Amino acid sequence: MVESAQLSKVLKDAMKGAKSAFGAKESIAAVKGSKGILVTKSIPPALDAKLREEAKKHNVPVIELTQSSVELARMVGRPYKVSAMALRNVSDTDVKQLVK
Repeated sequence: MVESAQLSKVLKDAMKGAKSAFGAKESIAAVKGSKGILVTKSIPPALDAKLREEAKKHNVPVIELTQSSVELARMVGRPYKVSAMALRNVSDTDVKQLVK
């Protein structure tokens, strides 16, 4: 389970560079070159399977969140639901802490 404080810090860092991909389909396309993928509990099963398959191909960790897509959208300041997010410009240490 991901701690809220750690998740908030990582999301804040991810938003600085504006290189993160929001949404399941965009995250699938952005897996290559990403350091981690955040997945909410409300991602559609078909997209979840496809995203995990792509992540496995590129050795990118998938981090499961307990938050819903609405809660993740609020955390990153988006007016629409965000069911998945590809993290590109965060440190490896931050990703490792989220994976624990």
